[in-house]
Amino acid sequence: MTAKDRKGPDNVVLALVAALVVALATCGWLVMENNDRDDAAREAREQASTLDAEKQANKDAIEAASAFVAEVTTYSYKEGEHDFDWVEELQDEKVREQFRERVADLQRTIVLSKTSARGQVTESAGRVVDRTQVEVLAVVDQAITDQDGKVSVEQSSIRLTMTLVGGEWLVDTLTFLSSVDP
Repeated sequence: MTAKDRKGPDNVVLALVAALVVALATCGWLVMENNDRDDAAREAREQASTLDAEKQANKDAIEAASAFVAEVTTYSYKEGEHDFDWVEELQDEKVREQFRERVADLQRTIVLSKTSARGQVTESAGRVVDRTQVEVLAVVDQAITDQDGKVSVEQSSIRLTMTLVGGEWLVDTLTFLSSVDP
């Protein structure tokens, strides 16, 4: 008797076992596909969260840098109106020391020339290094008033490295770049 001649319960059992194996394999494949989709979705959510955090870091760092630059580029020759305490806010000791050395000469020049200035950030952009560090480029219009009351506007740019310290964006480094041609 050949396998072809057999009929009855043996063939049915074999067919059922084969169908069960196919069904289990299909279920296993579907579970793995679902897990892969879950992993992909989880990874996409993590990437979106990282991008949101970086976007917020960029926004907050630019805002803090703009306020700092406005403070740095605004001064007056009048006693008590030319505060250079911003130098102490610099986080990099080497940079802070370089500015400390220049401040006395700058204050003396401002007082002797009876000059005042008001700086305003007109454009800014940031590049996120990571969630705790952002490089910012700020373009500044600085209205300078001389002792005769004549006002001139100079445009310049400043590059800052902002660092998140204790929940606050602080200036790590500060570089005055050349004037910007209008």
